[in-house]
Amino acid sequence: MNTAESSVLRVRDDALPVARMVALAVAFAAALAVAAQVRVPLPFTPVPITLQTLVLYIGAAWLGTRMVLPGLALYVGVAILGVPVMSGWRGGLAAFTGATGGYILGWFVAAIVLSKLLDGRSPSWPRTVGSMGLASAIVLSCGTLHLGLLLDLSPGQAFLMGAAPFIPGDALKILLASSAVRRWPNPLSTR
Repeated sequence: MNTAESSVLRVRDDALPVARMVALAVAFAAALAVAAQVRVPLPFTPVPITLQTLVLYIGAAWLGTRMVLPGLALYVGVAILGVPVMSGWRGGLAAFTGATGGYILGWFVAAIVLSKLLDGRSPSWPRTVGSMGLASAIVLSCGTLHLGLLLDLSPGQAFLMGAAPFIPGDALKILLASSAVRRWPNPLSTR
C-alpha cells in the first residue's frame, strides 16, 4: 500500500467534527445491536453464538479506540437502561450479570488492544489476522472466566462451555473481518 492509501486506513478521530463522531458511535452501537440478533443458541451453554465480535473487530480496526469505545459504551448503556438491544432482544442489568457479562467486558479490553495494534498502520494480512486473533482470545478468556465463576465450573468445564464452542466461529469471523479491513482499509474516511 502506498502512503496515500495508508493515510486513510483509519478515521482520524481528532479531525472529526463532534456530530460525525457521535454519528459513528451511534452507528457502531446500532451495528452491535443488529449483530446481537443474529444468534445461534447452543444446547450445552447459556451463551449463544452471535455476530457481535465480527462487528467489534471491524469497528475497532476502522474506528480506533477513541471512536469504538464510545460506541461500546452507548450500546452497553442503553442495554443497562432496559432497551432490548442484547441477544434475544434482551435488555437490563441482568444481561451483564448473567452468562454473557464477561464477554461484554472483554469487548472493551479487546477493542483497546485491537485498535492499538492496528492504529494508523497499513497492517499486513498476518498482522491483521493475528491482532484479531488476540482480540478473540481476550473476549473468550474474559467470558470463560466469568462463566466459570458464575456457574461454579471447573476450569475444564468453563473452557468447554465458554470458549471451545466459539473458536471455529471466531476463526471464520476473524477471516471475514480481516478481509473486510484489508479490502476496504477505511470506507468511513472522507480523505
